[in-house]
Amino acid sequence: MSDSKIEILDAAMRVIMRFGLRKTTMKDIADEAGVARQTVYNAFHNKDELLCDLIRHAGGQMEQQTRADWQRLPTLKERLEVFYEHALLIGFRTLRAEGASVEDSLSAAGHVAIAEVDQIKDALLRDLFADHAEALARQGCTVDQMADWVRYTCVGYKHQARDEAHLMALLGLMTQMVLNLCEQPG
Repeated sequence: MSDSKIEILDAAMRVIMRFGLRKTTMKDIADEAGVARQTVYNAFHNKDELLCDLIRHAGGQMEQQTRADWQRLPTLKERLEVFYEHALLIGFRTLRAEGASVEDSLSAAGHVAIAEVDQIKDALLRDLFADHAEALARQGCTVDQMADWVRYTCVGYKHQARDEAHLMALLGLMTQMVLNLCEQPG
């Protein structure tokens, strides 16, 4: 992806975080990026295409940042907390700012982009739990099952938590359960 497209996507993220997806226009994005509206349309045919690329770009950034942070963190607990921050909490805050589920307003292409990011999250979790395969097996669980359970539970928490404090309490409980299953100190 070209630097100019990345700059436009970064500007789009800032504007969407400020105004919400529904209220954001291509003109708002162009103004934020410091380019003409036609430049945005030359890079992305429409808002849907821009949004799909933004989802993929954000997913790639999430993966890079998560893996970089994991390099400096020794414990499973710390690494889970980083995963929650990058893969869940940012999206939770965006949903709350938007006031409705962004996923409900996505096109079919948008849902494909979300599914691609979900695959990235699955891979991150499988990598996170790979070193704990033996402990998980002693509990009757595989790495893939643990990764699925954590990701799907996070999705439920993201949509059902009353507020961020409630979400953090739920994640704390899940973290303790994961640590117990992986036979790690809390």
